[in-house]
Parts: sequence; structure tokens; C-alpha cells
Amino acid sequence: MFENLSYKKKFFALLALMLVLGITAYKRSFSMTLDAAQLLEESKQKLEKVSNSQQRITNLIAEVSYLDKLIGKEVANPDIVQQEILNTFTEINTNTQLVKLEAIHKASDEYFNIYTNRLILTGNYGDLLKTTYNYEKAFDFSRVVSLQFYIEKEPRTRRKKLFEQIIFQNYEKIR
Repeated sequence: MFENLSYKKKFFALLALMLVLGITAYKRSFSMTLDAAQLLEESKQKLEKVSNSQQRITNLIAEVSYLDKLIGKEVANPDIVQQEILNTFTEINTNTQLVKLEAIHKASDEYFNIYTNRLILTGNYGDLLKTTYNYEKAFDFSRVVSLQFYIEKEPRTRRKKLFEQIIFQNYEKIR
């Protein structure tokens, strides 16, 4: 059968047979291998994203716990914080006078309740600074977030008095 064909026709038949076998081999094994390699690469990228996400979650948890320590103790009742502000003031023993402790101001967002206490003191500059320093160092129920010194004249005696306003804030997580 093949003896009657010329070498040129045999060559073209062989090329056609090789082309058909190549296409069949590609469809049967090479395409599956390439798809599996592509799937493996995508899986590696997804696994890397997941491990990075886990690391980010761990870092965020550590950061949140650090911030919880930084912003003060979480107290069940904000009135306790106000009472502790007064207790700490009596323990400090400086020549400052308590002028006013305002009512608790509450602000909320979707994650926290924020309680603000405002304390107004009067006295000389050194004693006011000592009082503020003691609140910063020893008072851990709330944090000092603002401090303001100002002078007012008394209308009767026309003497100037130095006042200090300290604002404390503590946070409560909304569960």
C-alpha cells in the first residue's frame, strides 16, 4: 500500500499524523498539566494572602490591647471614675483648691461610649503642676486628655487668680 506513494506524499502523511498525535497529546495531558500548574500558583497566592491576613489580625489584636491599656481602665460605672477623681485629689495634698467638678458628659459612637469629666482647680502654678503630674502618673481610672491654664480677675478684690481645667476621658466598649 505504501509502496505506490511517493516520498513526498509519505512525508506529508507523516506530518499530518504527527500533527494529529500532537493535538491529541496536548488535549489529553499537556493542557491538564498546565491547568494544574496554574491552579497551584493561584492556590499559593491565596494561601499567602490568608497567612498575611492572619498576621494582620494578630497585629491588630495586639494594637487594640495596647490602646486599651493606654486609654485607662474599663470601669463598669462612670460615677466610680468621678469618685476616684475626688479621692485622688484628696490624697495629693497640695495647696490647690477644688473649684468645680462638672457632671459626666457622655458621647457615643458605634464602638465606644466616651465619658468625659471636667475638673477645675485654683492655686499657684507649682501646686497646680504637681497636682496634674500626680493625676498623670497615679490615676489609672481615666486619662488626662486636656489641660488648660487661665487667669480670671475677681470682681470684688480685683485680684487675679490662676485656674486650671483638667479634662479626663475614659472609654467603654459597646458589646
